[in-house]
Amino acid sequence: MESLESAAVKAMNEHSVRNYSDKVKKSSTSNTSSTDKGFSGIDPALTQHQPAPKLERNALIEETETKGETKRRLLIDSKAALIFQEALQGYIAHDASSQMWHQFTGSHWMPENSSIDNVLVEMLYAGAGDLGFKPAFKNGIKSLLTDGSMLPLPRNDAAKLPFLNGLLCLKTERLEPITPDNAQTWCLPHEYKPGADCPNIKAWLKLAVDNDSETVEYLRAWMAAVLHGRNDLQKFLHLKGSGGTGKGTFMRLLTALIGKTNTAITSLDQLEQNRFEAAMLYNKRLAVISDSDKYGGSINVLKAITGQDDIRLERKHQQQAGSFVFQGLVVMASNESLQVTDHTSGLDRRRITVIFDRRATNEEKQIWQWQGGEETVLHAELPGLVNWLLKLSQAEISQTIRNPPERIRSADLDAMTASNPIADWVTECCIPDNAAWTQIGDERKIQESGRETTFENSDRWLYANFRQWCQRAHKTALSSRRFKELLIQTCVTLGFSVNESRRNSGSGINGLRLRLEDEQKFHKRHESVIV
Repeated sequence: MESLESAAVKAMNEHSVRNYSDKVKKSSTSNTSSTDKGFSGIDPALTQHQPAPKLERNALIEETETKGETKRRLLIDSKAALIFQEALQGYIAHDASSQMWHQFTGSHWMPENSSIDNVLVEMLYAGAGDLGFKPAFKNGIKSLLTDGSMLPLPRNDAAKLPFLNGLLCLKTERLEPITPDNAQTWCLPHEYKPGADCPNIKAWLKLAVDNDSETVEYLRAWMAAVLHGRNDLQKFLHLKGSGGTGKGTFMRLLTALIGKTNTAITSLDQLEQNRFEAAMLYNKRLAVISDSDKYGGSINVLKAITGQDDIRLERKHQQQAGSFVFQGLVVMASNESLQVTDHTSGLDRRRITVIFDRRATNEEKQIWQWQGGEETVLHAELPGLVNWLLKLSQAEISQTIRNPPERIRSADLDAMTASNPIADWVTECCIPDNAAWTQIGDERKIQESGRETTFENSDRWLYANFRQWCQRAHKTALSSRRFKELLIQTCVTLGFSVNESRRNSGSGINGLRLRLEDEQKFHKRHESVIV
């Protein structure tokens, strides 16, 4: 909705500005669109910065007659802002939430904060002529353009996908010409080609995951989620396996699909400890995290970007400019499980673990290189990959991602127990039992000379048993209060129906009991977890 201030300015100056608007001279290329060509799609040459609009000389000078004398002066800021609004329409736009300026490239709106002042100054030199101008005049015009939402950034339409040759309507499967009014803030780096297929990609995916068709379909759904920007799923993909098993190949395929300019490459160390690193995720559709197994700290930023939280748009040597919500998805790779200090359920609920453990033989590598490598064998089929992914509906994507196959559920459980000591203890020492109530208890050490420390009631109390297990497994123990909070979260994540209640003997957990020696451990049962 137009602000009252902007509406008032327009109403007061409508007549005056009409006299000056015919002085505006835009660059002819700034309005060039594919419709001028009978729409054969956006010319790839237009995916660059367009020439800046220009004002005629003296376009911002007002002449008045007073007692037969002609006086020349600059327009007031509000009148000049309306002239700039008309001149800049379709060339730049402003996003109010992030306070970022964007420039139209011919295929999409690209963030471009650094050039806006240069453009305004160049136009002012022409428009002000020999009268000149002060910096305050430029700042006043810029302030009115932003505060009055005079050049708003169009919203991304999730029902349409931007390609180099047009905007694809997912409902009608027809391409529309891309214009400044419907352009999105990103664009796929290739053309839409109906009918194209990707047999090499399908064959490679199946080979990379040991011919497990369910995992192939899961990775297909994940790629489709990246294509559609399904950050609402609040999941991230963790590829786990030794070197040379295809993790890098998959991430490069995903990057080629969505585009390098739409991808941010970082590491957990930089993401969590560099306060400026998260800003690089602004306007990106994919975040690729490498070297994740070498990090052992907190994951607050990772949880924020995968949980649709507001992220501070803070850049080095620049004033903070609002906030944003990461619109993409995260994929990371490591040789081993993540080791972090965060043992809450946030990580385990968001993580999807896919094992890549098949190494290509030397003969297969030679054939691969002889065929031209990734770019020739896989990346050449990107239009076909898009068509394969678009066959999945949004409901099918959601259903698949939220209900992983057994191979992925098992990998998720292994990853959870490797990084979360309470999960490791629960799956080894506890059994879900709806009829059970087990006291949490406290820590009561029993010191015996020449023997390890034992804990009283470790065969009946949850916390005492946990402390005994930590000592045996060489794990760092938690306080009793922290133990209780994380225990309930972990059980819920594992799919146990538990809750806390008090009895005369103290506080306890309903739905959980300690495992007897002759009972099978939970993690050997291959039950469904983390859905």
